[in-house]
Amino acid sequence: MIIINVFKSDKLYDINFTLQDANGAAFDLTGNSAINLKVQKQGVDTLKFTGAMAVVGLATAGTVKYTVQATDLDDVGQYYAEIEVNFTGGKVVTFGDIVINVKPELPRT
Repeated sequence: MIIINVFKSDKLYDINFTLQDANGAAFDLTGNSAINLKVQKQGVDTLKFTGAMAVVGLATAGTVKYTVQATDLDDVGQYYAEIEVNFTGGKVVTFGDIVINVKPELPRT
């Protein structure tokens, strides 16, 4: 499980992930047609947002990034996330077990 801690309303920073296959090797992203980060707040049955991700460096290294937008993580709480990699030809691979904890900024009451 990946746990990420961020602060409410911080924006325009990147969250990087290195995707791995079942053996722990870098997951080859060559030939992908879209990579998306899907995020859902705990206790809510709809997605908070889905955002496009970008490959960082060589596709064979398996590293992707998401640039957090202004309203993405604007509410304190715990979020579940997954990365969905789509390939030409219809193959879809999902990486889950990501938790994002959004903490309040100072001053705290």
